Amino acid sequence: MKLKRTHTAVRLMHGLAAGLLVSAVAAVMAIGGLELSRWAKTSPAFNLKTIDVKGNIAVGKEEIITVSGLERGRNIWSADLEETERRLMMARRFERVALTRRLPGTVVVRVKELQPIAFVQLDRLYGVSEGGELIPLTPGHGLPDLPVITVAASSNLRETDAAESRGRSFETLRDAMRGSPEMARALYLMRVLRTMSPGMYDELSEIHVSSPDDPVAYMVEGGLAIRFGTGNYPRKIEMLRRTVEKLESDAIRTRLIDLRFKDQVIVRPIVSNRSGGGRS
Repeated sequence: MKLKRTHTAVRLMHGLAAGLLVSAVAAVMAIGGLELSRWAKTSPAFNLKTIDVKGNIAVGKEEIITVSGLERGRNIWSADLEETERRLMMARRFERVALTRRLPGTVVVRVKELQPIAFVQLDRLYGVSEGGELIPLTPGHGLPDLPVITVAASSNLRETDAAESRGRSFETLRDAMRGSPEMARALYLMRVLRTMSPGMYDELSEIHVSSPDDPVAYMVEGGLAIRFGTGNYPRKIEMLRRTVEKLESDAIRTRLIDLRFKDQVIVRPIVSNRSGGGRS
């Protein structure tokens, strides 16, 4: 019986020693980790030397770096990457932003820009994405060749007072655009054109929304105006495509095609004086 008690005591002592050893190792590792972390956050070896920007097209690299707030020469661990991502998203230029550290001294900034499908003139010129997002544009950077959406002077999107225009926030303009039925119709028409007739979309110069029921598309060539009216745009675009093909095959020129009336296409040919009053 005494021998068994001795063996039990020995096992308890061994277990206690093992537990103390594990605790000691963990403490040493924790202290070592703290020291390693302190060294990494102060060592010049981890100073930020390179900011690698990827995915940008219209927004310049240096502009992205400026907006991000990242500073070369500062310790790479001092940068709050989540806060930097939030700051870049607040610029309203990007659909997605992601930052990663690449040791010892590089931060990689990956962006996916919001892509405009048109421009709109409000207090200044903005881009508009396919999803209806208002996109600030950078002065001095080249702009893509895109159509312009023009809203009527009476629209709540237009500014008549310069002081009020300057005081209006981006969020106010964005919300006004999202709530504008004229803008919604213009964007929908443009999306359908891009899908059904990319060639016609490429020739599109302007979509003018002058009244609640009359978006007018102006083409680059010859100043052709196309009055779409409201609704059933896929059907109207198909009718328009066939009409344009017919006009081209018959060498008839026109400055106006009217699609406002159900299943009708009204064309006003250009009358040539040399044709004796006939249609050309």
